[in-house]
Amino acid sequence: MIRYTDFCFGVALSALLICLGNLTFTILDGHTRKPQNRVYMSLLMLLAVNAVCEMINVRIGAFDMSSDVAFMTTRSAKYVYFLSHALIAPVLYYYLSFVIGRSVGTGFRFGSRTLLKEKLRIIIPWTVVIISELAIALNPLTHWCWYYTDSRIFHRGWGEYVFLYTFSFLWIAAAFIMCMRSWNILSKGRKRSIAICFLLAAVGICVQLMVPQMRVEILMEAIGFSGVLLFIENEDDRKNVELDTYNSAAFSLDLAATLKNRIPVRILILRNIRFDKTANTVVFGKMNRDLIIKQVSDYLGTVVQRYFIYSVGYGRFVVTLYDHTAEEAHALAEKVSRRFDEPWLVNGSDIILTSRIMLVSVPDGAKNAEEVNYIAECPIPEQVQERIIEGKSLDWIIRRAAVEKTVTRGLEDGCFEVYYQPTYNMDKTLHGAEALLRMNDKDMGIIYPDEFIPIAEQLGIIDVIDEFVLKEVCKFIFTGIPQKCGMDCINVNLSVLECMKEGFAEYISGVVESEGIRKKMINFEITESVAAKDYTHLADVIEQLKQEGFQFSIDDYGTGYSNMTSLFSLGADIIKIDKSILWNAEKSDLGMTLLKTSIDMVHKMEKKALMEGVETEEQINILRELGCEYLQGYYFSKPLPKAEFIKLIEGKTVI
Repeated sequence: MIRYTDFCFGVALSALLICLGNLTFTILDGHTRKPQNRVYMSLLMLLAVNAVCEMINVRIGAFDMSSDVAFMTTRSAKYVYFLSHALIAPVLYYYLSFVIGRSVGTGFRFGSRTLLKEKLRIIIPWTVVIISELAIALNPLTHWCWYYTDSRIFHRGWGEYVFLYTFSFLWIAAAFIMCMRSWNILSKGRKRSIAICFLLAAVGICVQLMVPQMRVEILMEAIGFSGVLLFIENEDDRKNVELDTYNSAAFSLDLAATLKNRIPVRILILRNIRFDKTANTVVFGKMNRDLIIKQVSDYLGTVVQRYFIYSVGYGRFVVTLYDHTAEEAHALAEKVSRRFDEPWLVNGSDIILTSRIMLVSVPDGAKNAEEVNYIAECPIPEQVQERIIEGKSLDWIIRRAAVEKTVTRGLEDGCFEVYYQPTYNMDKTLHGAEALLRMNDKDMGIIYPDEFIPIAEQLGIIDVIDEFVLKEVCKFIFTGIPQKCGMDCINVNLSVLECMKEGFAEYISGVVESEGIRKKMINFEITESVAAKDYTHLADVIEQLKQEGFQFSIDDYGTGYSNMTSLFSLGADIIKIDKSILWNAEKSDLGMTLLKTSIDMVHKMEKKALMEGVETEEQINILRELGCEYLQGYYFSKPLPKAEFIKLIEGKTVI
């Protein structure tokens, strides 16, 4: 039958072997560079010390009564045990703060720039640790935590339950709450490992607290930390092994943790690494190009710690700079940029590389890893010539990334809304309206079409947006309110990109027919400047649409450089003259001549003229004399949401 002392010795020996095995594997596998790694190794060493002390107490403690040396040895071992064991819970908390991204960099961010709240978050918990350790260290004088009777019998004191068990429980509870708050940003493996570690530690503490003879706490903790080694310290799924950096998935998770914990960070993006002609002739093939990228990665590892470097695409790197001022981050970017002024030696050949560097502040600039990745990939305009792009030069990229994201989810989130701006006859009776798409995002506010339409076209979702506008207009017409108020039609802007697609006319006709309205109530508009791209095909599409019963207009006449004969041959019913022609007419005789000529030309082509940008009674009088048929502008109304537009036309159709 196994003796109790043999059982306890075996448990302690097992815990020691597990800790030493984990420690050896950690060192041999090279997981020693990050502060997180070193804190994990500290945990293993604390447990190993506990296990050795436990083995001494079990084996030598049996001779306490008969040997003074044995008694002093076990007393010393127990003293070391309590000192080291009280540190396990706070060090575990500190370790998990690295895992969830609450502590980053080389340790505590504790400098002159650290906020008071941040300093208190560091000072208060570790003050508790110091008090606890002092209470245990002074135990030979106070006997608060434990004591021996004259007959050398060990007794637990109130201090052990306070400074060891209660404080440890509070540290573990705090660690549990901290992890729960960041649970959604942890990978499945990390979640599993943390949950098992907490469970085993809690079971071990409870068992040993309720049954002191069952000394299983250390073994349970050692087993739990083995899971930590497998699923947290082992970062194979986070590493780019070839470049010895972290990968884009790791960057997304780490940045999410940084944002979750409200830790500001500056991000250096190294991109557009290109090879000169020498590389194309002397160094060729993917293998050699990979060697060049590896050299760049190795160089970055000399200016920052490797655990701050991420490879987010072929030849693109992201470096996270914690606790760096703008000046410090810029100085580091300058250093990296200067390195690219020198050749790179690859297979005995000097290769010249070019690169661009971007400095992004998170969360003040980019809000998440998705936006950072967009910045790392998006085209750079030719007018941006800086080697290091930051500040205002970067604003347009960040803005575009935000707008692109908003446009992508705009329909789903209900960001799009159709506004209506009325058009009037010359006698100021209601003629119709123009449907204008507006975008109102809860974070970005109003975004205007001249910004989001080109992005929607590039993303290939302009057809979905156009269909949304057309269906909204059809639904409005179906209510009968426009007809009741005397409106002849509602103008809908037509995307030329979509218009050029095969079967477009049939598609548009089908959409309107499905809504059950008369087609003549829809007047499609196309801009003059874009109409000039392909008159032949466009004319065919317009002819098909007109045969279906739709009306047609040319928008912004006077801003493009199209062939007039081709323009007017498109079969438009109305030509909308750009507001700039009207406004210039009030400034000079030449401007007035241009306005008169434009309206005359429209009439000679047997079309009707609609003047945009009407703002004053004087302008209306001029246009009346020139014979303009229709008017539109702020004199009558600005674009309005549908509900306000209905109130306008139902309450007053004559201005």
